[in-house]
Amino acid sequence: MEAKKKLKIDVYTDVICPWCWLGKRRLEKALEAVPEVEAELHYLPYELRPDTPEEGIDRVKHLKAKYGAGVETMDARISGLGKEVGLDYHFEKASKIPNTFKAHRVIWFAGTQGFQKPVTEALHEAYFRDGKDIGDNKVLAEVAGGAGMDKEKVENFLNSDKGTEEVRELEEKSYNLGISGVPFFVFDEKTALSGAHPVEGFVSILKELSV
Repeated sequence: MEAKKKLKIDVYTDVICPWCWLGKRRLEKALEAVPEVEAELHYLPYELRPDTPEEGIDRVKHLKAKYGAGVETMDARISGLGKEVGLDYHFEKASKIPNTFKAHRVIWFAGTQGFQKPVTEALHEAYFRDGKDIGDNKVLAEVAGGAGMDKEKVENFLNSDKGTEEVRELEEKSYNLGISGVPFFVFDEKTALSGAHPVEGFVSILKELSV
């Protein structure tokens, strides 16, 4: 039996990005299809709207101002693509776009505790499936707690400034790499892929790198 090819995959993501959730799931499906690869996934911060106020902004108003009247069509398209890989988007529940810096701090903290993957997934679910305000400390602690973390520890973490410097440094790294949008995937720090590519696209890269 051949040893599995170990592969480090950095995933630059934002939890308010619907394409990031889709790209995450498509990558996971691809990894299931390429069992010869053993992936070490790291979810890294990228804020699509770092200037979002603490209280958040109206999602529909913001997107209509940015994209025009086609927001519902865009949401319906992403929802359809999500269903193909088992994701359940409910954009109608997400009334606002939160500031995601605290969510990124929680994902970073989850990484130090061995819970980064389930917490990242839970935050996407909380926002896109349940319409929760993931800019709120209480909600963030509840979501992380539901994903296996100690809720009280997460609350204490959020009430401190821990992780702030580390997340800022990771964000700076993404800017230095020239990343201008997410999801953005870096395989073994040498092969990069931008966007939520189809499962087949990820499979192709994984097979190429597994040789």
